[in-house]
Amino acid sequence: MRAKVQFLNVGWGDAHLIVLPSGKVCLIDGGDGESSPVQDHPLSWMNRNSVEQLDWMILTHIHEDHVNGLLDIARVKSVTKAILPYEPFILPPEQLVQERGDDFTKRVFAMLASYLELVHVLSEQGTEILWRSAYGSSEDSIVWSEEGVVFTHLYPWHGDPLPAFDVLFEAGTNSACYEDDYILENTAKFFELSNHDSSVYRLSCMEEPDSNVLFGGDLLEPGWERLAQRIDIRTSILKVSHHGLQDGFNARILSWIQPKHCIIPISIIRSSAFLNEWEELRSNTDATFYLTGSLAPGEKLEIENGSLKVQIGF
Repeated sequence: MRAKVQFLNVGWGDAHLIVLPSGKVCLIDGGDGESSPVQDHPLSWMNRNSVEQLDWMILTHIHEDHVNGLLDIARVKSVTKAILPYEPFILPPEQLVQERGDDFTKRVFAMLASYLELVHVLSEQGTEILWRSAYGSSEDSIVWSEEGVVFTHLYPWHGDPLPAFDVLFEAGTNSACYEDDYILENTAKFFELSNHDSSVYRLSCMEEPDSNVLFGGDLLEPGWERLAQRIDIRTSILKVSHHGLQDGFNARILSWIQPKHCIIPISIIRSSAFLNEWEELRSNTDATFYLTGSLAPGEKLEIENGSLKVQIGF
């Protein structure tokens, strides 16, 4: 059996599975928690495939379209190990949010509360929780290695800016500022900055260095530039960052990564606004573009990638 990567169609969101020859399963992000006839859910994938346990659960950053599905899984399935972006932080009292917050602030509060619930649920079930800061250097970047297949944490490393985390930390340590809504404003500000804190991971085969897969999370251009200056990030298959929006997927970023295949996690309906931009990008690359939402339920598309089997679809 070869290692297999499957990119699920979770609409506007990320959920990517790695199944190792041993049968171990690693899930990177979980989508927004919604499920429909045209949108999958990683929990549904686990049920279809009779998988009762995740060996690794990985969250690249805190946004609903990445964290919600993971919480759904943690509530009903066993998770052996998890890599999460931040240790628990302080949120403003819910009553304060309801009294003073606008709808957007309430949304961000609920999102951050879901993350803290994920940490709690995993802790309660005995999951070994690892904070991604443990992988913050070239010496400490390998997450796991099995039968020549290696999974590595590439970003962020120690010293890389984490503006969203800085906002959370500052808000949580300035409780005296409740009266002027300082914490509420910073909680909302977190949403706009979270993509800058996104993790990036690489799956590679020791014997086939050209057959790797780069999982870009939602990292934006400044982070990609920082990463490209640090290491060689050329790859065979790129899981495109930030659903193919220009701030995470453009000619400069493509020039650093030089992928053969680009997989964009987005629904067909929401992709229509970006088709012209992507068509222009194709003039800068020989890469093939794929949309996770382009396949109907039950359809699968396989991409040849050496001994790493790559599949898109339900």
